[in-house]
Amino acid sequence: MIRRMGHRRNEPREAIMAKRITKQRLEELRRECHREVDEGFDQMFGNDGQNGLVTFTEREERACQVGDRLSCWLLETHISLDQAVETPGECDCPLCGREVPGPTAEEQNKPPELQGRRVRSRRGPIDLERAARRCNPCRRVFFPLG
Repeated sequence: MIRRMGHRRNEPREAIMAKRITKQRLEELRRECHREVDEGFDQMFGNDGQNGLVTFTEREERACQVGDRLSCWLLETHISLDQAVETPGECDCPLCGREVPGPTAEEQNKPPELQGRRVRSRRGPIDLERAARRCNPCRRVFFPLG
């Protein structure tokens, strides 16, 4: 049996990737996204339709900045909804392949302790919070894939 490193055991990919989000929360996110787009529009066009942008280079630079900021917001928001924020059950260390036990029953009754992490995407930095695991033999902290 082939296991992908860092994945929870015996859990199908669909279950890992499944989102449990209400329609109400989805509508809230849609409104937030519209606010982000509106802000980008204002940065591009301002009150006079130009917003001080004269040359093609200035316009292109601003459009790329606005697009990158929106891309980062979408990616960061989408990832924040991921169930991989919590990691019940055991998983394998991505470095040595050893089994790393999941949280104890007592730990499962508490909200997971999340660690912040900044990741560089192609569009800019993304701030993530993930439940981290420690592989004692490797003495390394890793973030299980999900």
